[in-house]
Amino acid sequence: MSQMNRRSVLQAGLATAPVLLAAPLFAQEKKDGQPLNITVTTASSAPDVSLVLGKREGNVTPCRKGCQHTGGGNIDVKQPSANVIVATMTGVAVAHGSPAGPATASLDFTLVQAFEVSIDNPKVKGAKLIMEATVIGFLRSHKVGCADQSGSASISPAAGSGLTIEVPSHSVAGGQSLGVNDKEGPVSIVAVGGGKYCLTQTFRVSASMPKVILPCKSPSAEFADGALDPLWISAKEPFKGAKKGELGFQVTITAVPE
Repeated sequence: MSQMNRRSVLQAGLATAPVLLAAPLFAQEKKDGQPLNITVTTASSAPDVSLVLGKREGNVTPCRKGCQHTGGGNIDVKQPSANVIVATMTGVAVAHGSPAGPATASLDFTLVQAFEVSIDNPKVKGAKLIMEATVIGFLRSHKVGCADQSGSASISPAAGSGLTIEVPSHSVAGGQSLGVNDKEGPVSIVAVGGGKYCLTQTFRVSASMPKVILPCKSPSAEFADGALDPLWISAKEPFKGAKKGELGFQVTITAVPE
């Protein structure tokens, strides 16, 4: 082969070498690469009416005497959307009478939450406030002692009449046990032109047991998940395996155009 032909073949090989080396790398990257997912989310339109949280005062007062236990004691106020307010109270109370004397335990909840109804759409002249309440929990008693629960909520405007909602009160004694899952409402009022309002919510759980000589299991009011030590519960627990993720007293306020 002449020197000129040999040089032409060498130049042609060098020119094609980068392409031959790059091709497998490009194929590997395409093979192993993850697909690109593009998600397009359309922004939701602004609500016609909304609720604006204001000043809040919440208190939980335990009252305990003798051998007893209280747990939880939480007041949780959330706003999952612009026109909804959810207030939840959770707690437990257990009392154990002994030869040393009687026992009592209770938790008293109080919430005062100010809020304002805002009319965000000029075409809307007023809003309707809708309130509903649920209470979920367990009451236990044994040979002696008792346990109970009660709760209520009200919405009051700066002027005029408001509305009140009250969940059923329950009590057990003398070996009774009760699973509670109650709902009240909805009830509603019209807020003409918006304005300032106030939610007042109260809740109470309690247990008591007299002085006893012989050993006996403790009465309990359980309205909070994870706040009651299993040692306080009988081995023959009547609610074994029950779902407890939503225990407590919950009030929901929703504002909609009127």
